[in-house]
Order: sequence, then C-alpha cells, then structure tokens
Amino acid sequence: MPRIRPFKGIRFNPELVNLGNTLCPPYDAISQQTLDECYNRSPYNAVRLVLGKQLPKDTKDDNRYTRARDFFRQWLDERILIEDTNPCLYYHEHTYRLKDSTFTRKGFIASVRLDEGDKKTIRPHEYTQKGPKLDRLRLMNEVRTNFSSVFGIYSDPKKTVETQLRPSLAAPSVEFDTPEDSHRLWIIDDQDMIEQITRMMQYKKILIADGHHRYETARTYRDRMRASTGKKEGNQSFDYIQMYLINKDQGIHILPTHRVITDSMGVGLVDLEYRIKEIFNMNPYDNRKGFLSALSKGGRGTIGLFVKGIPRYYLLKLSESSEIDRYIPRHTHPLLKKLDVTVLHECVLEPILGITSALAGQRIIYTSSAEEALTLVSKEKADIAFLLNPNTIDEVMEIAEAGLRMPQKSTNFYPKIPAGLIFHSLE
Repeated sequence: MPRIRPFKGIRFNPELVNLGNTLCPPYDAISQQTLDECYNRSPYNAVRLVLGKQLPKDTKDDNRYTRARDFFRQWLDERILIEDTNPCLYYHEHTYRLKDSTFTRKGFIASVRLDEGDKKTIRPHEYTQKGPKLDRLRLMNEVRTNFSSVFGIYSDPKKTVETQLRPSLAAPSVEFDTPEDSHRLWIIDDQDMIEQITRMMQYKKILIADGHHRYETARTYRDRMRASTGKKEGNQSFDYIQMYLINKDQGIHILPTHRVITDSMGVGLVDLEYRIKEIFNMNPYDNRKGFLSALSKGGRGTIGLFVKGIPRYYLLKLSESSEIDRYIPRHTHPLLKKLDVTVLHECVLEPILGITSALAGQRIIYTSSAEEALTLVSKEKADIAFLLNPNTIDEVMEIAEAGLRMPQKSTNFYPKIPAGLIFHSLE
C-alpha cells in the first residue's frame, strides 16, 4: 500500500522572489524556445535546476548537472529558497484555460514511499527509455533533491480532500499568477489534517499520469543509496518521492497525442490506401473544420489522415469486417488491442512506414494540437499527419490495473505539473 507522509518542503521565498516568474514545465516538456523563455523570465527560474542549458565548454566537472547543484546551494545560502520548519503537506489549486474554458485543478503534494520489489500499488501506464533515466539519475546524484513532482492519480468517490479538508482551510499561504495561469498554495502542518489525509490514502492505488522516467529513476537512486549506506529499513528520505496527487473523480483532462511523420520514405496516399483497405474505410473531407468535428464525434476506432500534396482530409474508420487480429501481434493483450494508438502503430506505422519504436523519435513529431499537425503537412514540413482521439481516464486506469503499458506518448494529461512549487530533499 502506498504510504504518504509530510515533509519539510523547500520553496522559493516570496519576500525575495516574484513567484510568478519561478515556475517551469517538467524537463521533458521543455523545448529550446521554452528553455530560453524561462531563463529570461527570472535569474531564479526553476529551469536552471530542472534542465539547465548545455554549453560548448561543458566538462565532466562543469556541466548542467553541477551547475544545478551550485545554483541550488547558492539559493539556499542566500535564502532565495527556504525550507519549512515542520513537515507539511501542500494543498494546491491551479487555475488554467483549455480552449475557451477556465478550469481549476485541485490536488496536494506529499512524500510518497516508492514501491518495493513486485508491489504494484503505484502503477505506471507507459514504457520508458534508458536515455532520459540516465539523464535524471545524473541530476539526482548531484542535487539529491526532487525538483519536480510525479503526477499521480487516485480514486476517492467520497472526495475526502475536496469536501472535508478544503472547507476548513483559511486563506492560501501564497497566491500568484504566471503569464499562463494562476496558483494558490496552502501549507498544511496541522497534525489532524495530515493524519486524515494519510489515513485516506493508506490503501489507495496510484496511477502515474506523468513522470514515469522520474519515478523509475528514483527507485534506482534508492537502491544505490541503500547499498552505499546500508540503511534498508525503508524510512529514509531516499525511500520516498515527491508526488502531486489528484482525485480521479475531481475531473481530469487528457489531450490527444497526434503523430506527424517527418519522413514517410516515399510512401504516399495511394500506397496507404492500398495497404489499409482491408482494415479501414476511408471517408474524404474537403473542409478542415468538418473533418476535425467528424474525428471527434467518431470516437474509438477513428483516425484522421492528411497527406502532403493531397488537398483532402481522410477519416479512417475501422471496418466492421476487418480481421484486426491478423495484423496485431498475437501476444497483444485484448485491452491494448482496443486502443487506436496500438492499431495505428501495429497496422500502419511499423508495417507500412517502417517506423519501429526505436525509430519513432527520429521520424515522428508528437503534438496535441490538430491544427499544428495539419499545418506542418500543409506547409510541407512533414509528410503525413495521423490524428487520434484521446484516451479516457478509465481506459488508462484499467490498463494500468492490469499491469500493462501503453505505447510511449499515448497520453497527455493536461496541464503538466509545474516544477518550482515545492522541492523535496532526499537527504
């Protein structure tokens, strides 16, 4: 069972720093443009800790990881960062916009014990890659701190936090706006409140919505620390990880993750149409708005297609007569067979376009914006766009509960949990 506990959070000092300029996305959502923007926002933006710039003069002893360590120590010395006196939980309300609507996401930040051995109380749903885990481990070895929260989802139909904790809270401890959104943070050191939340979470399973690489890296770090210190009782700071926990029943947004093929290796519409005719029915659309509306209404079993040089959009709908089992590997679990992303990869991307999982990073651009995907193709910056509908939270949780993993970049929980709200020491 997951064990959560309060911790002495390390925070930016609101008396010395404009908090609205200190947050940044998690490391894997930071583009070069975002990196530059965060650097320019403030000399104390958390991006310098999470994913600092690489420089031509970098060496083994002077690089983005050692600079993160040095910034962290300097900011602590200068009280740019302050550590709370007592172990606390942190309740957070995040107000943001999605399309034309405004939402407020509510969750709390806690120290969560990492799973042991084969225990599966904290459940992943996506595969990870070696490179990002090595990168995060190098940073963790230098700073011995969690700078970003793993995004975790639990289910509590009683809405304990929302109905019992939230009404008893006074004014937020800190409140600030960024150029994109608004934040309210409550620092909770009341023992009765903390006990109520930890008791509620005692038997809950947690789905990792975002932060798979960071979670697996934390387990590797824990195992190495246990080996080097001999402390294996499971109660050290390195046995825990910082998580931002949200109730599934509070409302979760999952965006689609479209696939834009930068190099189709000469495969065009005629080739695709011939190869997939036994699997999909192809319906043409001349109007982009109508095409996107039909894709959204189509739901599961519907994939959008747009090919460079063709002035039409196509909706691919699984044929009722298609024998999909002929095209998907025999060992694939029935829950995964139902996913459009599985059908796309196993029936189109790999057999027709030759894009294996190892090549995906070189030949696919991932985006949650349908307009961006279609524009990349229409401006001939890419060859083919495949548009997908998002998975539901129930589908993702069902797959995780079964111990399965979806293809990488299958889900995009929105918005990402920003880095810089709270830091969690591993010492």
